[in-house]
Amino acid sequence: MSDFDRAFDFMTHTDMAGSRREPFRFGTAIFTPERPLRYDSNYLLVEQVPEDVSAEELAREADRVQGAAGLPHRLFLFRDVSLGERFAPQLAEAGWRYERHVLMAQRRPPERKVDASIVTEVTADVIRPARERQIRSYPWGTPEVTEQLLDAKAHIPVATRFFAVLVNGGVASYSDLYLDGDIAQVEDVATMPEHRERGYASAVVLRAVSEARAAGAGLVFLVADAEDWPRELYRRLGFDEIGESAKLIRTEL
Repeated sequence: MSDFDRAFDFMTHTDMAGSRREPFRFGTAIFTPERPLRYDSNYLLVEQVPEDVSAEELAREADRVQGAAGLPHRLFLFRDVSLGERFAPQLAEAGWRYERHVLMAQRRPPERKVDASIVTEVTADVIRPARERQIRSYPWGTPEVTEQLLDAKAHIPVATRFFAVLVNGGVASYSDLYLDGDIAQVEDVATMPEHRERGYASAVVLRAVSEARAAGAGLVFLVADAEDWPRELYRRLGFDEIGESAKLIRTEL
């Protein structure tokens, strides 16, 4: 199995595990009824789509499966980016949004020295106020969405650890680490606006990587937006691209 497939499977069985899984026509449906507003806990993992299936037929299947569950969104996750690209143009006309994400594994030393000694391992409760502030800064960060995203952190089904740079008693930057056997994922990296451009994000990422290696993880990966700048930061920290996944999302029903 490739590193991409191992990382993708890890991601879909940890951060995106859901609390119920069942087959649907084109793959596996993941549901978390207790957190219906968290997209990554309620989605359709597309595994195979026959060549004669149209975009409209795919969308109808989302309405059938996710609509029956009362979900306020529709979301397809594609392990195979080419499948997402096949349907994206037609579904975009119907109000769907196409997103690409790159999975990156750390395979090289960082390009420059980073002082990770400034990072402290903390509990989820220490990070929670900063994480809440970060979520609420987005247009979609309503109180209800924020609460469900925060609650999801307590239900990751593998070992979880949390790292932060603390400045004057507050969290300036943070990252999460999910560990299971010889695989680890660095997730949810964020820096508060007033503390940016000081190398804090690099420090929390590399501290998480160091702890993952010490715990025996041979594959340490993270997920980045294919179109956003953090992808370049992670490259400088020794992460190489191992593959891409894609999503098609509709929020206006």
